[in-house]
Parts: sequence; C-alpha cells; structure tokens
Amino acid sequence: MLSYFASQGWEVLAPDLRGRGASGPSVSAGGTWSYEDLVRFDLPACVAAACERAGSLPVVVLGHSLSGHVSIAAAGAGLYQRLPDAHVLLSANMWGPTLEPGWCMRLLKGLSIRLLSLVCALAGCFPARRLRVGPVDEAQPYIQDLIRFWRQDHWATGDGSIDYLSGMGRVAGPVLALVGRADRFLAHCDGARVWSSRIGAGGADFRVVGRGDWGLDFDPDHMELVTDRRCLPLWQEIHRWLLGRLS
Repeated sequence: MLSYFASQGWEVLAPDLRGRGASGPSVSAGGTWSYEDLVRFDLPACVAAACERAGSLPVVVLGHSLSGHVSIAAAGAGLYQRLPDAHVLLSANMWGPTLEPGWCMRLLKGLSIRLLSLVCALAGCFPARRLRVGPVDEAQPYIQDLIRFWRQDHWATGDGSIDYLSGMGRVAGPVLALVGRADRFLAHCDGARVWSSRIGAGGADFRVVGRGDWGLDFDPDHMELVTDRRCLPLWQEIHRWLLGRLS
C-alpha cells in the first residue's frame, strides 16, 4: 500500500512503533512498553517529525490496526503538537463490551481476553511469533492495558487522567475508517462501526469493503487491506478521497 501512495507523489514515512522493526529493543532483548507509551510518546514523535518535513503541506496518518486507534487516542487527548490534517484508519477499532453490539462476538472476545491474560501470566509477555498470530512479541504491560480496557469496559489511562473514549469526539479533521468484509474477529464490522461512530462531531466516514466495492474482486481480511496488491482499487479510492478532503 505504501508503495502505491509513494508512486502517486506522496512523501511516505513508515516508522516502526517501539518493539517493532528497527525501533528496539524487542521483548526478547528486554524491551517493555505500555499502551500509554505509544499514545503519549511514539505517535506524537512520528507525527511531529512528519510535520517538520511537510512544512505547510498536509499531513495524513494512515493507520492500520494498532497505529490507527493509537493515533485517534493521541489526537483526542491533545497530545499532538500539530494535529494531522486527516486520518485514514484501516482495520482499526478498540475492544470493549459496550462497543460490541453483538452478544455472540462479545462472548467470544471476552473468552479471548481471558485466554490472553492466562498466556501472558505464563509466558511473561504475549509470544505472538511463537503462536503465529503476529509479527512481534508484545510486552506484558501493553497487553495488561488491553485486558484492562475490556474488563473495566473503558478506554482510558490506568490512573484515569486521560479518557480516550470521551476524547474521540474532539478529534478534528476528516476521518475515513475502513474494515475488510473478511475481518471477522480483530476488527469485526459491527464493533468497528460503533467505535468509529464516536470519532469527531459526526463520526468517521465508515465503510465495510469487499467484493464488488470500488472494484475489489475479493473480501479482504485484517491484513490484506494493506498488504494484498488486489486491494489496489481500494488504495486508489483512498487517494481520491484524500485529494477531495484536503483540497
């Protein structure tokens, strides 16, 4: 996806959040972090660097999954020196019982949270690579934050000083939120729609995309929205959406 946007004349910066890629140390090397570290420090630093390079040009956060909801949390909490001019969120949402309208999915996510808690207690982290459910192992404090969000049914800092959930309504600028039709768990469309509806004054421009939408010939899942070249028609539509909103 980023190669496509670069080919259209965008200057694309692709930073790694801590513990990922070149932003070490990883969990195996002794690295540790919390969700608040990502919201308070990592995304604000990345956006500040982009704004410094951009000058008067617009800056867009194109956030997939974690970086999507982290950026919304940072923007709503007023942690950006300069707000992004637009957000495009792909496969992004936050888990919480009241954010999940379907009882079956709410039950399934609740059971998953219990399993996540057990695995972290036994392993001292979330061994995503060993379990083959993600590219990097996740630090225990970060996972404990996600567990707390669900159990307390509230998206906020541990000390309650920043309420990310209520802050969503203060996010300014256009927001496009997309989830793939085949993403049946991590960013399930029902929960993602409820979460996205709280962004800004009137909610994000939310869409579930799949076969027949914008020229797609398949139903993308959580990762395929950003990694599968068959999503090129979707990326082209995002490009057009941004040009229209930023003009």
